[in-house]
Amino acid sequence: MADRDGVVGDSQRRSRSGFLLSRVGPWAVPIFLVLLFIGFSIATPTFGTVDNARIIITNQAVVVLLGMAIIVPLRAGDFDLSVSSVMIVSGATIGVLHSNGHSGLTAIAVAVLIGPVVGLFNGILVVKIGIDSFIATLGTLTIITGFVSLMTKGALITTFPEGLTNFAEHRILDFPMPVWVGWAIALALWYVFEKTPAGRYLLFIGGNRGSAQLAGLRVDGYRQGAFLLSGTLSAIAGVMFAGGLGSVDPSSGTSYLLPPITAAFLGASAITIGRFNVVGTLFAIYMLAVGITGLQLLGLDRWIANVFNGVCLLLAMAFAILLKNASAKWSAQR
Repeated sequence: MADRDGVVGDSQRRSRSGFLLSRVGPWAVPIFLVLLFIGFSIATPTFGTVDNARIIITNQAVVVLLGMAIIVPLRAGDFDLSVSSVMIVSGATIGVLHSNGHSGLTAIAVAVLIGPVVGLFNGILVVKIGIDSFIATLGTLTIITGFVSLMTKGALITTFPEGLTNFAEHRILDFPMPVWVGWAIALALWYVFEKTPAGRYLLFIGGNRGSAQLAGLRVDGYRQGAFLLSGTLSAIAGVMFAGGLGSVDPSSGTSYLLPPITAAFLGASAITIGRFNVVGTLFAIYMLAVGITGLQLLGLDRWIANVFNGVCLLLAMAFAILLKNASAKWSAQR
């Protein structure tokens, strides 16, 4: 009887732990964000200020846009590693065209158009030809990086339309416009993902492409559309990047790739487990920024950013697997 009671008690404890993990798990990233902010505020008084929080949010404006760009194809089961290079080429294009006498409106229009063109190219490679999306978009990233170096001759671009810089510097509630643009696009994308058939179709396609085809969905069309939207959002990020920073370094593209990728996968282990979602990605972006900023204020060098992003990416994947298994066991025991 004692052995039986021990087995039953152990089973009940596992059931309770699975239930707790399934309930608390989706909020792990937001909770960790709050704990990090409190911890660094205690460790260094300069961290926990309104001004510092505002700076962190402002500095992540472009990452938010890239994060939104990258989760669209991810939701459909495809990678797009070219987002940061599209941002750089779009931003640099504005400066190059404007310095050669073209109007600011023309320069911005051409820069934004680059996004869907690259998205169409990626879609043809992946959807039509059948190249793995990771390989195809990695190749696109490399091509664009070389093209930007050719276009700019490797020089820092600093000439941008005054209207663009004025727009980017304009503040609402003390946040510059790139922050508001990023939040507006995130809200629109959240609505598409959560409230429209297209968002559900993308999720279905990403989860089981074969079943989606059997169900009659236009799988190729949705995947192509995901790449188009990803490229367009990346180009918009480039416009905001150029206007907000006032300069574009043609060699800086790869440094903007890891944060949104990490945030996307970390966000998939939050809020809606196993799904690339907008709210989880936003929480992850700000959590990573808080962690990196806090560690740097404690005296660690800039190398900590890549280490912290990489560790968080691995932990996110491990946590998502653990949470999925725990939820499945708890559901089976109900």
